[in-house]
Amino acid sequence: MKSAKSSALVFLIITSLSCLSIHALAQNKLTKLADVFENTDRLNGNDMIERLAAQRSAFNKNRSKNSLPKSEYIINRNNLTLISFNGLNYYVKNNRVTGIQGLNLSDEVLNQITDKLVLLDNIQFNQSERSNTEHFNKNVDFQKIRNIDRQFMLTLKMLSSTVRDIAALTKSENPSLTVETNVAKMRLPNIDKDAEKSNMQSLVLLSK
Repeated sequence: MKSAKSSALVFLIITSLSCLSIHALAQNKLTKLADVFENTDRLNGNDMIERLAAQRSAFNKNRSKNSLPKSEYIINRNNLTLISFNGLNYYVKNNRVTGIQGLNLSDEVLNQITDKLVLLDNIQFNQSERSNTEHFNKNVDFQKIRNIDRQFMLTLKMLSSTVRDIAALTKSENPSLTVETNVAKMRLPNIDKDAEKSNMQSLVLLSK
């Protein structure tokens, strides 16, 4: 009888310790997740696209060298950053989309999305830099600057169009599957059909 009671007591102790251990591990995991979210930078991508375009437009109205718009990357982030586009939250780190909140996507598809967004992000940044540099040219060519600025604005429009179309893919009953099967079909970059020809020509020039 004593043996049975002892066994039951030992079992109870082991069970209690196991529960405490599991609880401690769960708490530790939640704490780590909370720390990750707390240390995650957050950015509204749509607002940033609009801000970059507005700053360039405002500058072109007065053309003061003292107020040149600062060139900024949108996607190129070293630290883990949560960037929202059209209601989707993109996890970005080291210039790569590592995930989209609420979607279960393969590395292959995430790489495809990264390629599309990073290409456009690099182009808009480089065009902004080119435009700013040209203003300090001794023989400044304002027609050249206007062409560069048009390409800059066009690239921002392409970026906005691309993230909008990715968001549209998530409106289905199975958003993860829809994104998985359709992202590869999107052109690089995705372009509004009514301006496809002129935009593609501009993109070819930008990429050279």
